[in-house]
Amino acid sequence: MNFYENSKNVDKYIQMCKDYDGSNIYEMLEKHLADGKTVLELGTGPGFDIPFLKKHYQVTGSDFSEEFLERCRIKHPEINFFRIDAKSIDINEKFDCIYSNKVLHHLTEDELSSSLLAQAGALSPDGIIAHSFWMGEEDQEMEGLLFTYYRKERLWEILSENYEIVSAMSYQEFEKDDSLFVIARLKVIA
Repeated sequence: MNFYENSKNVDKYIQMCKDYDGSNIYEMLEKHLADGKTVLELGTGPGFDIPFLKKHYQVTGSDFSEEFLERCRIKHPEINFFRIDAKSIDINEKFDCIYSNKVLHHLTEDELSSSLLAQAGALSPDGIIAHSFWMGEEDQEMEGLLFTYYRKERLWEILSENYEIVSAMSYQEFEKDDSLFVIARLKVIA
């Protein structure tokens, strides 16, 4: 069973993140994505970013957890939510931005590369990706969940396979510089 399919685990996660404040990454996103653009949020989870996203953008939510999706559909009935695996991004729509907040760390490095390539297929021309990552040295597994931590250099290598970094910001979620928010644009192949 997927960790986030268990309602008690979802409740525990929501409680743990109840004081979340994403204003720093929202400010950076606003500098690179005009109001009214289309956004696919990968891994919407409990929907903490939805109020900001729907205020500024045409947002579509997604998650792999039906438990999270069910809760988000009740809380935000005006928004479309889809069950999407972040590894494959199986959706037939195009978006101006694909956004995630501490979601892609559940993928291995190889799965992240595959996801980024799949995301390219769901981006409109001149679209961007905007993702936050945990920074660190060693991966962890907790209760069956993988947490992949990146060194900036390694993350840049993976992103640079298909994207040009537009902007990046180190920030603190729990400890100094434990997080990185990256905005990147698909490379133009000449």
